Amino acid sequence: MTLIPRGPLLFDTSAYIRFFHHNAWSWLATRRERFERTILTAVVAAELYAGTRSAEEKQAVDELCLAHRSLGNLSSPSAELWLEAGVLLGRYKRIYGSLRMADHFRDVLIALEAAGHHATLMTENAPDFVRWQRLFRSAGKGLIVFDLRKWSEK
Repeated sequence: MTLIPRGPLLFDTSAYIRFFHHNAWSWLATRRERFERTILTAVVAAELYAGTRSAEEKQAVDELCLAHRSLGNLSSPSAELWLEAGVLLGRYKRIYGSLRMADHFRDVLIALEAAGHHATLMTENAPDFVRWQRLFRSAGKGLIVFDLRKWSEK
């Protein structure tokens, strides 16, 4: 069993999709202490809105955003973060070769938001974020990635 890390948490879109569509990770809603230390980035919220399939799902995302806003935990990347994301994507391309920017830009913004808040990035898409973690490390930035697929609340 792997325990949820202490400190701020930032969930990527995959975790919220699992929560909304499969009613998994119910502790996002039922564990107040964990929810209060969770940061929602507008990047993830926008992806969630884009994926809504009904008025009810949109309402759920509205409520999630409102709850985070009321806690002061709704975050948005600054202009500097957008620029840094572009620099990191360019660095990745120079080091590793081709890169479809549209496939990775949001992930880099999410990772930069997590790093900027000193939050653990909670994801079911750990391989992609571990790749960014290595690149961040080589650029002198810290990023902690937690693979939700290895976690059990039991």
